[in-house]
Amino acid sequence: MSHFAAATAGLMLCAGLCHAGAPAPLDFAWRASLELPAGTSMARVSLPAQALVQLQSSDARDIRVFNGAGEAVAFAIMASPKTPPAPLATTRSYPALPLYSTAAGTRQPKGSTQVRIQEDGQRSVWVHMSGSEVPNAPRLNSALFATKKEEQTLSGLVVQGTVPPNTPVALSVSTSPDLSQWNTQAVRGRLYRFEGEGAPANMTLEFERPIKLEGQFLRLDWGSQQGVSLTGVSGVIAAAAPARTRERAELPAPHAAGAGAVELQTGFLTPLAGLALTTPRANTLLPVRILGRNDASQPWRLLARTVVYRLADAGGESVNPPADLHGASVRWLRLEASNGADLTAAQLQATAEFEPVQLIFVATGQVPFQLAAGLAGSKPAALPLTAITTALGSARKPEDLPAAAIGTSIVTKPDAGPLARYWPGAVPGKTAVLWGVLLAGVLLLAGVAWSLLRQLKT
Repeated sequence: MSHFAAATAGLMLCAGLCHAGAPAPLDFAWRASLELPAGTSMARVSLPAQALVQLQSSDARDIRVFNGAGEAVAFAIMASPKTPPAPLATTRSYPALPLYSTAAGTRQPKGSTQVRIQEDGQRSVWVHMSGSEVPNAPRLNSALFATKKEEQTLSGLVVQGTVPPNTPVALSVSTSPDLSQWNTQAVRGRLYRFEGEGAPANMTLEFERPIKLEGQFLRLDWGSQQGVSLTGVSGVIAAAAPARTRERAELPAPHAAGAGAVELQTGFLTPLAGLALTTPRANTLLPVRILGRNDASQPWRLLARTVVYRLADAGGESVNPPADLHGASVRWLRLEASNGADLTAAQLQATAEFEPVQLIFVATGQVPFQLAAGLAGSKPAALPLTAITTALGSARKPEDLPAAAIGTSIVTKPDAGPLARYWPGAVPGKTAVLWGVLLAGVLLLAGVAWSLLRQLKT
């Protein structure tokens, strides 16, 4: 029995070594040194994409800041990694005013206004400012909007009307103060409406940079595209604060998963703000469903619908914008073609987009400090933001704190366990350690049984 007690104690000691104690820097999958200005008591730092793809939690609980002695220091997260989408605020709707050609033999009706458009030489067209339909007048693939009294700064346009099914429509956007001199405004996105229940659709254009339409007329043109009929347009009001730049990280190449589908494993649980899907193949158009799950036993859940395209455009190519995933946290992604197309042939490339995660920490102890991320099963360690900002007083804000520069980073196997701090050279993973403990326990118990059997025979 003394042998059995010793064996049991040994097993308990090994298990305690694997699971007990606060996590140390070597326990985390990603670590990087932090460089602070001299005399800094508190600093802020943003997690790079390389760290975000290592997080094994949806609430960033597996983040730590360590000092030179390996001690965890107090920190707080400034912005939640799972930010809910802000509601879309729009202006009133401005009705579309059709533009007509001054073709030979047509007469401008009373009350019409002349408009000059520069297209391969200047040509004159006209518009009836009442918006009423003019019978027998040659209508152009263009519409005017009287937006001169719009005072809001706009980040995009929501277009009302109809577009042909299953065909992305490229619209050009121009503004003019006098219906004569026009300025082209750069926009992203195309309008589309695919057929079928739950098929993707988009009627929103996004400006490359926010603009003001006060004192300006707005004009939308769709070239030779037929089947487009616009009835109005609303402006998307730009947010008071500029949108934060998202962190981006390429994901592993997806593999075939049946007809018209591909799958990939993300390897993290960081909330996804968006997913950029691209194809290297020219003149490609694919309606796609994006699904996700966290476990192989779970059913796939729909995250978003989008259209992946790369189409020839004036002066280059037009590609689809990223699809918003609104903070979805998934370990596996599945992409399905809504029309049953072969996604493997499209060679899709996926890039994850994350909302920035910024934290502030107290520079307690000796340098160098380390930022660490990625440890499954971590307990929350971040303090409430007010617990740290209270010390700043009313005159200082967290944004005023000096920024710590991220130095050399190290990526280790995500399954490296607490035994890493005691193991020279290559660190065995948790699975290998637990199997080793189990094997050692079996051998010890076998030894005890053999010893007891010998004693009974004696």
